[in-house]
Amino acid sequence: MTHSKPPADPDPSRWTVRLTGALADPRTVRASDLAALETESVAASTSCDDETASSERWRGVRVGTVLDRARPRKGASHALVRSADADFACGFDLARLREAFLAVRLDGDPIPTERGGPVRLLVDDADCWERVKWVSRIDVRETPPDEDDTARNRVPADD
Repeated sequence: MTHSKPPADPDPSRWTVRLTGALADPRTVRASDLAALETESVAASTSCDDETASSERWRGVRVGTVLDRARPRKGASHALVRSADADFACGFDLARLREAFLAVRLDGDPIPTERGGPVRLLVDDADCWERVKWVSRIDVRETPPDEDDTARNRVPADD
């Protein structure tokens, strides 16, 4: 298994997440726009199966809140969440992804780069590689992503 590479310049004031694909209103959202939406706080651990870590306080917005603004088309059923690391992406059933969390703060501060900031995906009951760091794009689809689209043999850089 290999680790994904952090972006060279993850400036939160310029970071964007593109919403593309099977959407009526594709858009680009700045990390600061996410923080300005109705956010919530969740306790979550980012440890992998063989690790032990306590829960931390993450703050952000549900993916469904962001997707609703982009209006997925009727046939939309899946999405591919892409990292700034061009070799890393993770596919999801759209219903599961809607409940996931786009975090922009960790314990009250901007998320450090090494922890996946400025925007990190947190998914309940996720495998380690499903918690995408440095989220840069969410590509909504009408069909499931191919196995080649999803980086199961790569994990986010050490947490």
